[in-house]
Amino acid sequence: MTYLIAATFTLLVSAGIIIANERFGLLRCDNFPSLGAKIFAYVWLTLFLVLLGLGTTLSAAHPLNPQQLGKVPFYELFVPQYAFIIFLVGWWLATQRPSLRTFLNIPRERTGEAILTGFALGIGGWLFTIFMLFAVVAILKAANMFPEGMQPSPMIGFFAKLPWWKKLSIVASAMTVEEAMFRGFFQKRIGLLASTILFALAHYSYGQPMLLVGVTMISLVIGTAFYRTKNLIPGVIAHGVFDAVQIFVIIPIALRFTGM
Repeated sequence: MTYLIAATFTLLVSAGIIIANERFGLLRCDNFPSLGAKIFAYVWLTLFLVLLGLGTTLSAAHPLNPQQLGKVPFYELFVPQYAFIIFLVGWWLATQRPSLRTFLNIPRERTGEAILTGFALGIGGWLFTIFMLFAVVAILKAANMFPEGMQPSPMIGFFAKLPWWKKLSIVASAMTVEEAMFRGFFQKRIGLLASTILFALAHYSYGQPMLLVGVTMISLVIGTAFYRTKNLIPGVIAHGVFDAVQIFVIIPIALRFTGM
């Protein structure tokens, strides 16, 4: 039943995008050279969303324990990123191969300023996310709605024990590929709120309600910056800063204090 709901939801999202494009030109930033190319793009998008929804649901329904995670080949941790890249390449080919700077919104001008903005955004976004998490927890506890006995995801402990170069690889892939997917592609076409929802749902497999709140908050911060600047670079840097602080600093400290 859960998989049916996931497939239905993603089909509705895809149908909504297609209908909105046909009626209102939602994908006006794309240049389909022919009707066949447009149909291919529609099918490609639908297939991608359905597989993403089913894959995320499968991961959430059958989370791996620490022993199983330890046996997972390192390259398998990047399966979502592989899927994002394959989808983006397919869409890029269907839209007459525009320049990558145009396709992903990476202007040539003021690159240094964009990078510095990204660092500031990453630190500020992290502080904002932590503040919002504490606020949500306080509200839920005041209303006696905070879930009891909530345990951290096994993925958190798994990340903490990885060597530094593997942590750095995870940060680098997330900041580039995820931002290209959810900001450079989705937000550019379906808007900030819809892309943020998809971004949060893509992290549903972590199985932590509070983590999803944090993911949503930082996505809104980065998405707002992308909306204002029309530049992918600040979001890429901010995403990297946020993830690096979490993986290299916060998670090890938290696990040390909790004795995990």
